Amino acid sequence: EGVGCIAFSPLEQGLLTDKYLRDIPPDSRAAKAHGALQAEAITPERRAQLVRLNEIAAARGQTLAQLAVVWVLRHRGMTSALIGASKARQIE
Repeated sequence: EGVGCIAFSPLEQGLLTDKYLRDIPPDSRAAKAHGALQAEAITPERRAQLVRLNEIAAARGQTLAQLAVVWVLRHRGMTSALIGASKARQIE
């Protein structure tokens, strides 16, 4: 029918990157007092999930961010994904 879909924030505000595997960087979204990603959301259980997903990504020869974006884009009706990078180096 010519309809597409664009995923918003497939990296979950940076959570599905390697940024939060060890700690919360002081310049990160989770370190801010307000916003979509709060430090309280990065629990030991969530971090363990991220570490496991990162291991799966590494076994596939990918970064965690690449795995997350590929997972979203694999859907047939998905047209694109808005990754929400806040710095040019994140895209690179």
